[in-house]
Amino acid sequence: MFFEIRIFSIQGFLLTKWRSWILLNDSWSSKWWYSTVHIVTVTVGAGVLSLPTVMAYFGWALGTMLLVGFLILSLMCYWQLIEMHETEHGRRFDRYHELGQHILGRHLGFWLIAPLQAIAQVGIDTVYIIAGANSLEHVYSLFDKCKELDVHKCKGINLTYWMILFMGVQLLLSQLPHFQSITWVSFIAAVTAIGYCTLAWVGILIKQPALSSGSAASAPTQCFQNVGHGYPHGSKAHLAFGIFTSLGKLAFAVAAGHNIALEIQATIPSTSRHPSKRAMWRGILVAYLVVAFCYLPVALVGYKVYGDETRDLCSGLDNVLLRLRNPKPMIVLADLMVFIHLCGSYQVLAMPLFSNFETLVERMFKFEANLKHRMIMRSCYVAFTFLLAASLPFFSDLQAFIGGFALVPTTYVIPSVLWHFERKPERYSPQWIANLICISFGTVVMFTSTTGGLRSLILKREKSKPFS
Repeated sequence: MFFEIRIFSIQGFLLTKWRSWILLNDSWSSKWWYSTVHIVTVTVGAGVLSLPTVMAYFGWALGTMLLVGFLILSLMCYWQLIEMHETEHGRRFDRYHELGQHILGRHLGFWLIAPLQAIAQVGIDTVYIIAGANSLEHVYSLFDKCKELDVHKCKGINLTYWMILFMGVQLLLSQLPHFQSITWVSFIAAVTAIGYCTLAWVGILIKQPALSSGSAASAPTQCFQNVGHGYPHGSKAHLAFGIFTSLGKLAFAVAAGHNIALEIQATIPSTSRHPSKRAMWRGILVAYLVVAFCYLPVALVGYKVYGDETRDLCSGLDNVLLRLRNPKPMIVLADLMVFIHLCGSYQVLAMPLFSNFETLVERMFKFEANLKHRMIMRSCYVAFTFLLAASLPFFSDLQAFIGGFALVPTTYVIPSVLWHFERKPERYSPQWIANLICISFGTVVMFTSTTGGLRSLILKREKSKPFS
C-alpha cells in the first residue's frame, strides 16, 4: 500500500511538472538580466562574421551608417514591442501572434505573424547548423594543413557529417523544458559569443599565411596581398544583386531577438509598481551595448584588413573566421566558441516554437501530451532543420534570404504597424515620422534582400549536389 501511494505521488508530480513544461515558463520569476543573456545569445549570431563582406559593398561611410542605422531602428522596434506587451488593465501578450490578434483581429493577426515568425526561427536555426558545421570543419582543416581559402575545397570529412554532430547536441538540449531551464545554456552561449567576436578581430590583425582562391592547377591568386577600399565595379546587375544580398546579410546579423522578445518578457514578473517593461528594457539596453561591442570592431577591423578583396578577387567566403589560420590555438578556440554559442542560440530560438507546436497539438487532438510525445516532436524539429541545412548548405546566401523574407518584416515592419494601430501617434509627430521611416525602409529592404538572396541560392543550388 505504501509503495502504491509513493508511485501515484511520483506520477502526479511528473504530470504537474509536464503541464508547466508545455508553457514558456513554470513561473514569472526571471530577472532583468535574463533578457540580456537571451537577447545577446540570439542577436550576436553567425551573421556578425559576414559584416566585413557587407562593408565591402557599401564602403566606410555608407556601410557604417547602415550598420548603426539598423541597430537604432532595431532598438526602437524592441521598445515598441516591450511597451505593447502588457495593457493598462494587466493583460499580458506572451506570444508575438497574440499581440497581433489583439490589435489586428483574431485571424489577420495570427496569419500575418505566426507563419513569418516560424519561418524566421526555423531559417535561423538552419543557418546556425551550417555555421556550426563550418566551424568544426575549419578546425579540422587547421590540423590538416590545408592552404585553400575555402576550407570546403580541402580533402576532409564531408560537411554533412559535421552537421550531424551539431544535430546530436541539439537532440539532447531540446529536451530542456522551457525558457527558464535554458538560462544557463543561454548564459554560456552569450559569453562565448563575446569571446569569439573579440578573438575574430584580434585574429584579423595578426598577419596570416598566404591563401589561394583556386586550385594549384589553375594558377591560384594569392588573397589579401594588395587590399583596396574602393566601391564595387562590374555590371549593373552584378552590383545590384550584390547590394541586395548584403542588405539581407545585415538584416540577419542585427535582427533575430524580436521574434522571441514577448516570449522572453513573459517570464519576467510584472506588478503595477514594477511592470515587466522596465526590467525588459533595461535588459535590452545592456544587451545592445554588448552587441555594439561585438559588431563594430569585427565589421570595421575586418574591412580595414581585407578590404574589397572579400567582394571581388577572393570572394565566396563570408565567414571571416574561416579565413584565419594563425595562431592556431586561438583560432581553434574561437571556432569552438562559435559552435558552443550556436548550440545555445539554436535552443533559445526553438523554445517558443516547441511551446506553440505542443500547445497546438494538444488542442487539435484533445489529449494531454507526455514526455514521450515531447521527445518525438522536438526531435522531429531538429531532424527537419538538419535536412534543410544539408540540402542548402550555403551560409551567406541562406542568411540573406531569411534575413529579407522573414526577419525584416517581423523585426522592422510588423512592430511599427502594430504600434501605429494600437497607439495611433499624431500625424507628423516624431513617433509618426519614425514609424513611417521604419515601415518604408523595412519594406524596401524586405523585397530587395529577398530577391538577392533567392537568386544566389538558385544559382548555387544548380551547381551543387545535396548532402555533399
